[in-house]
Amino acid sequence: RAAGVPLESISIARVDSRWVYPGDAQYDGLLVEEDLTDEALGREPEVRRWLQDAHGVADLPEEPDIRTGGHCRSPFECGFAAHCQGQEPQPRHAASVLPRVTGKVRSFIDENAVAELEEVPDALLNPLQRRVKTATLSGQPYFDAEGAAAALAPHPLPALFLDFEAIAPAVPLWKGTRPFQQVAFQFSLHRLESSGQLAHAAFLGTDGRHPSAALAQSLVAACGRTEPVFVYNASFERGQLLDLADAVPALGGALRGIADRLVDLLPIARRFYYHPGQAGSWSIKAVLPTVAPDLDYAALDGVKDGGLAMEAFAEAIRPTTAPERKAQLETALLAYCRLDTLAMVRLWQRLAGRDDLVLQT
Repeated sequence: RAAGVPLESISIARVDSRWVYPGDAQYDGLLVEEDLTDEALGREPEVRRWLQDAHGVADLPEEPDIRTGGHCRSPFECGFAAHCQGQEPQPRHAASVLPRVTGKVRSFIDENAVAELEEVPDALLNPLQRRVKTATLSGQPYFDAEGAAAALAPHPLPALFLDFEAIAPAVPLWKGTRPFQQVAFQFSLHRLESSGQLAHAAFLGTDGRHPSAALAQSLVAACGRTEPVFVYNASFERGQLLDLADAVPALGGALRGIADRLVDLLPIARRFYYHPGQAGSWSIKAVLPTVAPDLDYAALDGVKDGGLAMEAFAEAIRPTTAPERKAQLETALLAYCRLDTLAMVRLWQRLAGRDDLVLQT
């Protein structure tokens, strides 16, 4: 209005996540328009105050001398938080490595502007957080080798190690799918024999067709019938398997059977293992350098994480992508997913206490 635009109404168009794509590039119904004229114009005085405050800060000759804290995350994460933290004295051992900080711990850290880990009282911490604090301050890893081996003992070799990559586009790519529905387009599967022999199977569907049927057929053929199937964060892989079972009913029983055989390495690692190098995280990328420094995601070419994998897949299936570029993307995707399952093999080896097992490829 201040710019002279004669607003008559204000609305937003949002994606309807319940809408199912009928195919043939027919996207009517994907967006739902909602009139927000009254709500938007009713907040005009509030927005004017925001603008006045923002101009007041921008007009200051120097940055405000305010320490970072909880206000940098509320109501949303501030995009300048890293900049401001970089201007402050850096802690020797950052309190930010504490995992799952909520409640009294969060209140204590925010209210007292605590940056040093050693300033957080043990009495406020749960056992996992105390373990992280102790390992970080001492520089000594925590590893309950006996407990980890006992947790894995019911799942003997031969064993499988499985990882999926999936894409969840806002604009559905395949008939019968919904906005933001996760669709697996790739898997990596390592099979480890009791002899140490290691075999690898993989699938990557970049022909542009819905990948579920071909992926499901390849997976069922590779997964055997009784071997434990190790994963890292089972909720994701289980969800993909059950979605595949619904999408490919002919293989539904076999896919649900694989889901029933999943063994999650993440809670075992979280319970029995922590290295200060993890910096409070148990992601596979945080744990791997501490158990297998010879394996390195940073050394991969192009695809180094799940977000980049989705971008690479989207580019690979685009009709305008040159064959040479598509081949390059496929190579990068296969290498990335393969490293995920090889990382699980090496982590299993450490947790199971099987350093005696010589892996043979």
